[in-house]
Amino acid sequence: MGIDIRSFVKKQEAALKRYRRLYKILDFLGTAIILYLLFFYFRLDQVFPYISNFEVRAGTSYDILGTSIAFETVALSLIAAFLSLIITLLRHLRDDRTKAIPLIEKKNPELHEKLRTAYDNSNETNLIVADLLNSVSSKIAVIASSELLTKRKLVIGVVLILLSGVATVYVVNNDVRTSLFDQSTLGDLVNEIPGIGNGDATSGNDVFVFNNEGNQDGTSSGTENLTGDTAIIVQDGKEVDLTLPAGSGVGFTEGNTSQESDTNFDQSSPYERSVISSQTYNDKLPQGYESIIKEYFKALAEAN
Repeated sequence: MGIDIRSFVKKQEAALKRYRRLYKILDFLGTAIILYLLFFYFRLDQVFPYISNFEVRAGTSYDILGTSIAFETVALSLIAAFLSLIITLLRHLRDDRTKAIPLIEKKNPELHEKLRTAYDNSNETNLIVADLLNSVSSKIAVIASSELLTKRKLVIGVVLILLSGVATVYVVNNDVRTSLFDQSTLGDLVNEIPGIGNGDATSGNDVFVFNNEGNQDGTSSGTENLTGDTAIIVQDGKEVDLTLPAGSGVGFTEGNTSQESDTNFDQSSPYERSVISSQTYNDKLPQGYESIIKEYFKALAEAN
């Protein structure tokens, strides 16, 4: 008896799954490279300094396998890979999921209806089934798994990866960019997006200016000038409320909060005079200063 039909079909099904997985991988890689090329050409890598969540990391680099790779390159690659994954899944949602048996019968007309019949009745034991199994086994012995490979898809995928890869290397090495807009224009556009750019109200980078002028209807705008020159208010016949707002700090000078010390007491001498005062001084005085020192001690003794 020839090749076991069930083993042959399982082998072809496994090969068919590998080929279809290969098509998806090639499609994913080609789409990711093209997306990265477009992102770089349209200056998307220059947007990160204007995004509040990435401005700190912009301009940094990572050491990957001994190679320094810029943060912008890593970020663009991840974004391109993520979008490519979504596009690839969407493109292959309606792929042909035909089993291996119909494909083999289509490529080999002499096996039409015979291969599936032999597969379904491979466990039967009678003369008709045995004759069918022998006939089919002899024919599938020369069929290789590569017959299920769609060479057109494989060639297109490889060529697309090569062309897009070469174009990306050229564009990146020569810094080829679009001239439709520059980095500052792109940054202004990003800053106008609420919650993303650095120019939104929640980013903490805005400068608030106090204005002491009221609105046209005479009401206060709520931005009192607490640090400017003192204003003198003159209104005849009206009482003016000069109460200082709480927490304004106006009218207080540094040092006023310290408590005054009580200085109403007699300050004592830092030493006892009796220790210094003496009736006699018998030590040898320095030459040339005898008269001055004697007068000093004499005056000190008279004071006691």
